[in-house]
Amino acid sequence: MANEETSTKSRNEKDDSINSSQDKSKGTEGEPFNYDDILEHIGQMGKYQLYTFLWLCLPVFFPGIIVMSYTFTGAIPNYRCYVENCDSDSSSQFFPIWLNNTVPWNDDNTPDQCKRYNYTWTNLEECQTIEAPIDSEMMCDRWVYDKSQFQSTIVTDFDLTCDDEWKQTFASTVYMFGMLIGAATLGNIADAIGRKLAFTLNIFFVAVVTTGLAFSQNFVTFCVIRFFCGVGAVGYFLIIFVWGVEAVGKKYRVVCGFIYQLIFTVGNALLGLVAYYVRDWKTLQLIVSVPMIVPESIRWLVTKKRYSEAHFLIVKAAKMNNKSVPNYLITIPDDIKKEDCSKEKDTTAHTKADNSQADGSQKEELAKSSSKSESIIDVFRSPILLKRLIIMFLAWIAAVMGYYGITVVEIPAYIGGIFVMDKLGRRPTLSGGLIISGIACLITGLVPEDPPVIRITFSMFGKLFISCVLATVYSYTSDLFPTPARSAAVGLCSTSGRIGGILAPIIANAGRKFDPALPFIIFAGVNISVGVLCLLLPETKKIALPATVQEAVDMEKYTFSCLQCRKNKNEESPFDLPESLP
Repeated sequence: MANEETSTKSRNEKDDSINSSQDKSKGTEGEPFNYDDILEHIGQMGKYQLYTFLWLCLPVFFPGIIVMSYTFTGAIPNYRCYVENCDSDSSSQFFPIWLNNTVPWNDDNTPDQCKRYNYTWTNLEECQTIEAPIDSEMMCDRWVYDKSQFQSTIVTDFDLTCDDEWKQTFASTVYMFGMLIGAATLGNIADAIGRKLAFTLNIFFVAVVTTGLAFSQNFVTFCVIRFFCGVGAVGYFLIIFVWGVEAVGKKYRVVCGFIYQLIFTVGNALLGLVAYYVRDWKTLQLIVSVPMIVPESIRWLVTKKRYSEAHFLIVKAAKMNNKSVPNYLITIPDDIKKEDCSKEKDTTAHTKADNSQADGSQKEELAKSSSKSESIIDVFRSPILLKRLIIMFLAWIAAVMGYYGITVVEIPAYIGGIFVMDKLGRRPTLSGGLIISGIACLITGLVPEDPPVIRITFSMFGKLFISCVLATVYSYTSDLFPTPARSAAVGLCSTSGRIGGILAPIIANAGRKFDPALPFIIFAGVNISVGVLCLLLPETKKIALPATVQEAVDMEKYTFSCLQCRKNKNEESPFDLPESLP
């Protein structure tokens, strides 16, 4: 007993962030290493959390840039046939004065891209004066590209023209397939080895492959590296998002999640500005590949029973935030210590002894401490969580499929979404956003084309809400699933969203072939149906992130409850200044 008091005293003297007097006044209520209880003491958004959040904001720019880079590096410029002895290897004009004599022209007054007249000119003077027989044509074997917009792209370097133009689309599809694989795998890896290690490995991986892309010597190499770019880029954002949301308190989860989405969008817009000044695709790709120190997620450390590391970071956070944490919240319970020691000797014997001696509360504590063995497989085994996962699959598909927002629409949608989710909650924002977007799409499809202002207005209105929905599903998905499976769940849901991305152009193309109103009606039907289905999800506003599968299952009681939607007058707003900051 004396040894324990001496140890406690020395520990308190060594670490002034732990206040023993607070232990006496508050007692020893609360679970050891319950991070939400700890946040009540160290602050939900103090200097420590702000440090983590801001550092993670920096790399969020890059996934958006990587995703959008192909818009410029894979752009298809105007091109025409290279005419031997008329064009010059050193400087070929795209519209020379002799072009009418050498190349067939289309009905829209543009030169044919794939054919030239079957005639041989010997010098430039003949090209300007001698007209070739118009009834004799041949396919091009070399091309001249219009460099007024792009100095070079993969189309110009690899001659992805005419019959090979499909390869440009194929390279884009390969990237989307890489994103699908990355979303399905990297989230699970982050749950297994930790957010920090997974991100550290991934960031170097992304830096290598994006840099290597600029040195591709042929189309096949480009596609292979582009695939791995997709794998790394989607994992890049998913890991950051989950990591950042886990670091802060429940009051700030929505704000942080939406800001990450906003920065991602700004990255898209920023690339357009860079590409305006950098017209060479290889140089642009090297700029995109410019590659960041953030502490590990404390929530993840606790679920993995890495208490010493969690203790160190909690103490560090308390110091940075000028707060104090009661000893009982960061002291490993004796039964857990004994469990760890016994496991090294004889796991089976210890389990039997523990079951016979532990009381109900100890068993519950041990059950929670065993969460390190939980994974996404346990989510599939739980009927409640499986139902929840399927609904979120459909929500992601609907959100991505209906997503046609441009930057000027996305930014106000993300900013507005923060306030809507704070006031109404996650479920009303997701469900209501899908339903309202669906109604807007339905009106867009059914109203007459003339005057066009009605269609444009409701179309943009639908884009606004579906952009808000797309940002909401990230935050909501991370709220619904336990820490050991959170990254994997978000990754799998993001993977299902790619299905919506694949279906969207197919549906849009059907509208061009059959009826322009058809895509809007399909999108409306899907959005409204899934929006109603989302009402079966539990509301997570003001609820702590679940640490275990059982805690996630217990959230089901909030499925038909509106209590969580009511704002507590005494609760601080997430838009207040972070704690311990001026």
